Amino acid sequence: MAASKKELWEFLVAHSREDLATWILGVSASSTDFKQRLEFYAGTHRSPAAAMAASREAVKEFNALIRARRALKPAEIVKPTLFLLEALDACVAHGYREDILELIQAAMQALDSLIAKVSTRNSRLDTLQQEFAVLHLRAAVILQPDPVQLAERIYSLSETAIGDIFGATLTPYAELLGAAGLARFRELLQPTFQIVVNNPESAPRPRREQRLFLNRRKMLFEWAMVTQNVDEQVSILVSMAKQPGEILTLAGFLEAQQRPMDALSAVSNAYARRPSPELAKYLAERYEAQGQPAEAIPYRWYRFELEPDIEEYDALLATAALATQAKAWSERAFHFAEVHAHRLHVELLMRAERVGEALAAARANGAPIQTWSRLAALHEATDPHTAIGLYFDCADFAIQELRRPETSAPSGFIANAWHLASDTSTFQTFNARLRSLFASEEVPRDLGGQLEAAGIPVGKLLR
Repeated sequence: MAASKKELWEFLVAHSREDLATWILGVSASSTDFKQRLEFYAGTHRSPAAAMAASREAVKEFNALIRARRALKPAEIVKPTLFLLEALDACVAHGYREDILELIQAAMQALDSLIAKVSTRNSRLDTLQQEFAVLHLRAAVILQPDPVQLAERIYSLSETAIGDIFGATLTPYAELLGAAGLARFRELLQPTFQIVVNNPESAPRPRREQRLFLNRRKMLFEWAMVTQNVDEQVSILVSMAKQPGEILTLAGFLEAQQRPMDALSAVSNAYARRPSPELAKYLAERYEAQGQPAEAIPYRWYRFELEPDIEEYDALLATAALATQAKAWSERAFHFAEVHAHRLHVELLMRAERVGEALAAARANGAPIQTWSRLAALHEATDPHTAIGLYFDCADFAIQELRRPETSAPSGFIANAWHLASDTSTFQTFNARLRSLFASEEVPRDLGGQLEAAGIPVGKLLR
């Protein structure tokens, strides 16, 4: 029976040390891996020297695996990684100061290289990498190293990383680094800043050099987010913001500094260089919030052209209405949909109660089953024969797509058609389509039973 971590904890703390020791030794007698782990754990927690020796040995084992000229399996790495993590954790707990940060950093670099050699991605290894980052931070908090030297360590480790070795590189260390450490970090990143300002990101680089540059660029961005020098922050973020997400981060930062017009200007300039839906949404919403809907319309139209659906249409028309331009933009959007967005065209025709045209457009260009069902409903009062036929068309579509979980049951559409068979003429239309449907080899075996249960005498009608 599975138990939660909390339940296991409560079970263990409820027992005496003697009982647990007896039980643990019993388990270790039947499990070589568990016994080895227990011996390792006990040894490293009895003696600082043993912990340091075990750490150095584990780092050597890591380096031997790195030199292996083959793809590695996750299981080959998890066990030595756990041993090393426990040994280094014990060193920190013992208060061992000499070389401990260097050892942790060597372990992090080795694990980063090993993960790059793994044949398949493994969440356990990702978790262990995060645990090493936590251990590095904890050791730094305990040891309080020189801020400048700490900055150099973090920079070196992050620059050469293959994977996400730290996660957020600087934010957790900002207080430890202080003004001196952050200044050293900025000094190390100055060449990268010059490259970013000159914007040569399109220049080709060898693969390794490109990786190092991207790592430094990430650090520069993070440095800008933690420094207290606002002018420096803005200078870096403006120079670095290239992708929509970075540009919006910059805008959010400027807004937090009570500089909304600078934020608007930064996003406008970025949009002029390279339009994107995210930037268009930001600009439209800001102009609308400022009571300038006419300025927002071009951005709404850009998003509508990219994704001509009913949501973007409604957003465009709402903004146009605020600018008293609804009629012109409605006509323009309608004509665009007629040529480029047939499903939206049908939707707009139905909204305008141009039902006959909507049906013709759907038949000419196709439509999803939900649209056919709505067209059937719109014909119920004025043309029940057409409505019955459309409901049976929906049933045909539903039968063809029964394997899709979101598909409606065909019996529901047939039931809707049955309710319209109120006189001889409509009954004949219904019965003809019902017979045609059941003549097909694709009809589900249980459909007849479902219809009988809904009050439709299928057996009698098909005789």
